[in-house]
Amino acid sequence: MCGIIGIWAKNNKGKEQIAQLPLALPSLKHRGPNHQDYKLYSKCGLGHARLSIIDTDERSNQPFVSDDGRYTLVFNGEIYNYSSLKKEFEEGGVQFKTTSDTEVLFYLLIKKGVAALSDLNGFFAFAFYDNEEEELLVARDGMGIKPLYVYEDDSVLLFSSEVQAFQSFDIELQIDKSALNSYFGLTYFTENQTVYNNVNKLLPGGFVKLKKDKKGEGVYCDNLVDKLDLNYQDATKKLRDLLTDSVAKRMVSDVPLGAFLSGGLDSSIIAALAVKNNSKLKTFSIGFDHVYFDETNYAIEVAKHIGSEHINLILSKDDFKLNFQSFLSAIDEPFADSSAFAVYLLSKRVKEDVTVALSGDGADELFGGYRKHFADYKIREMSGTKKSLIKVAASGLKPFRSNRSDRLGELNRKVQKLSDGLALDHQNRYFKWCQFIPPEDRKALLVSDYKSLESPFTELDWEDLNAVLLADQKLVLPNDMLKKVDLMSMAHSLEVRTPFLDRRVVDFANGLPSNYKVNAKGGKQILKDAFRDLLPESVLNRSKKGFEIPIKEWLNDEIATVLNGPLFRSEFIQNQGLFNHSYIKKLQDEWSDPNFGDKIYMVWALIVFQHWWERNSTSA
Repeated sequence: MCGIIGIWAKNNKGKEQIAQLPLALPSLKHRGPNHQDYKLYSKCGLGHARLSIIDTDERSNQPFVSDDGRYTLVFNGEIYNYSSLKKEFEEGGVQFKTTSDTEVLFYLLIKKGVAALSDLNGFFAFAFYDNEEEELLVARDGMGIKPLYVYEDDSVLLFSSEVQAFQSFDIELQIDKSALNSYFGLTYFTENQTVYNNVNKLLPGGFVKLKKDKKGEGVYCDNLVDKLDLNYQDATKKLRDLLTDSVAKRMVSDVPLGAFLSGGLDSSIIAALAVKNNSKLKTFSIGFDHVYFDETNYAIEVAKHIGSEHINLILSKDDFKLNFQSFLSAIDEPFADSSAFAVYLLSKRVKEDVTVALSGDGADELFGGYRKHFADYKIREMSGTKKSLIKVAASGLKPFRSNRSDRLGELNRKVQKLSDGLALDHQNRYFKWCQFIPPEDRKALLVSDYKSLESPFTELDWEDLNAVLLADQKLVLPNDMLKKVDLMSMAHSLEVRTPFLDRRVVDFANGLPSNYKVNAKGGKQILKDAFRDLLPESVLNRSKKGFEIPIKEWLNDEIATVLNGPLFRSEFIQNQGLFNHSYIKKLQDEWSDPNFGDKIYMVWALIVFQHWWERNSTSA
């Protein structure tokens, strides 16, 4: 787990900018504190910041360069099938100098080029350069676990693990006002969007190939697979075998390793399997001194059941105040999933004991674990009479509070959301339910370039519930969930591994009939049945609750100061040219309204954005 950066020169002006790469590398040091280095060539430059995990010796430092100087690799991530790939090379007479997966990837790319991507089971972003042919290959793993941002103009193509590294180059970064529709609707940027109109994300499974003056790009894999013909019993056994092996492969580390444990089904399964490989496994959970939001009792129960050494972190409003500024500074582009704050502090605590942590990320998107998945299933199966009753109930409950801060408010919020989805087709219902901030609020906030958000997944078969899961794998997983974990963990030089996103597990899950995953009993049915014997019954039967923080309560004392502060004053907002100050004032006036509800996400998104703007305004 590391950070990479690179530059490709298109002309003489671009070649002059290659010398600026060493100035950008220090911005990635938190991703790789153990070693930083770079290599500069006439056509390109490559930089690397290393977090040592496998073969911690300096012989595995990067950039990794061949003895003759022809080939150079910078690589961020882990290749979990590197041992079997290495064996094939050794049988062919190759003598390895290290025990790292980096060297295996290096030889595989020399041998196969782009074709090597299909052989990899892991998570990665890398750049591989052939100095003799002046050819550069840049690629990202198929699930988008590791980030890779690309800037391009007439002179250069830049790429980096984080957007902020581009600021060290002599380039102009311009705010993409149209992308703010996504940010203020979803709390993150979608697909290949970023906050800048001349910076894109390389899509999951994407690659760029540059040779002299030619550019080629494409996607080497997606998550669309053929349907499997397996009965439920055989599928359950196969899933258990695949995930057990996936966890075992991710236990390989030359530094201390632990596991996140929320007490939910996903992380509990991973921790239970990990304990079988390490009886002294440390597990970590995070909770809140707020009765409604705290669920650490489940994590403690699971830890006792599986026999892990458990560390429990409870956050308070004081923790929020103390760490808020450092948290905001860790955000490389606006990202307003509020649970990122909890992941930030959890990662900070975990890093005190281990350098690698396993997580349960990805299971919800693969096996139908979100409440919206079960709600979508119920609507598909619902009679017209029941739909009418829900609409009547929603209308009657509308005047009452709707929020996420207590059980009654949450129940009303769910009823309103379910009622809203009844009138929509499957695809539009899915995309509406993905949005945290209503269109009317975004329209009132943004000065210009407001557009309604539409689903980009028209190619999916929306009559099958599997389309909802596939859409989440393309939208929510890489742009929100994985982005959050990567950004917050790497802020503390912590590597997080995701066994559910093993390529074999992903392809298997996506090939299963949707009713193996979501049915009348709820979501993740096959996952529960595959691992029922490993976990307490309470974990198997507990209802799903999102990982959220009590942000309205934590902000309550300071909100007047924040929204009246320098970043939200009328003159500042007017000069910024992005937002209507009258709407921000309206948010402040309505703060105490019991029906403020999901507008809290607008406030949070604004706070994150404005603090990001303040740090980056010279480039914006």
